[in-house]
Amino acid sequence: MAKVEFNEINDTPETVANKMEGNILTGVDYEKFRLFIAYDYGQNNKDNKKIHNFYLFNRERDTAIVSFILGSGLRLSEIINLNISDIDFNKCLVRVMRKGNKEQFVYFSKQAMVDLDQYLKIRETKYKVNQNTKALFISAPMGPKGTTRRMTARAVEKMIEKYAKAYGKPSLTVHKLRHSFASRYHNQINDVPKLRRQLGHSSIQTTMIYTHIRNEDLKNAVDEMDFPKDD
Repeated sequence: MAKVEFNEINDTPETVANKMEGNILTGVDYEKFRLFIAYDYGQNNKDNKKIHNFYLFNRERDTAIVSFILGSGLRLSEIINLNISDIDFNKCLVRVMRKGNKEQFVYFSKQAMVDLDQYLKIRETKYKVNQNTKALFISAPMGPKGTTRRMTARAVEKMIEKYAKAYGKPSLTVHKLRHSFASRYHNQINDVPKLRRQLGHSSIQTTMIYTHIRNEDLKNAVDEMDFPKDD
């Protein structure tokens, strides 16, 4: 048996999509998760003063980050590297550096703009940053001098993990928020080339995975096989 060679089994796009579907936000959960971060998490933890105060301090920032990912599909690395100057507030456009150091302008949702605006109103005062600080998303002041800095990837990951667990979807990650956007975009727009550009995929095959999520046309066709029409 040791000499028997086994072919490597690769998941089909349908299999990848089916595995993904249970771990992303769909339907009403899409907006409910954003609202959970903006309001409900604080209400659920109002009796724990330490947790509640930390939440209140970062609520606008955390909501803006999640809203921005859900409204644009940006990667984690792209989110943390954003500067304020990268945002076009009139057109809801953001300048990002894609893989391979490629510059691209990407649209984001109006809701993301609303949440981002709320964050920017308190950014300088809460996080004690001066006008020369370029980073868009800032960590809470740390150390005896209250030093602030650009949020790290790990800080954003831990933030999403905290809210996901409290929401009841512990498998939800930053990358799956990106998947959530892609799935919703495809369901509403149904334009793979545009989705590919929005996500910054180098291969359209990667984008095609989202065409297999919740394929209702295929499901309906199979269901109708159980009830053949009369001739």
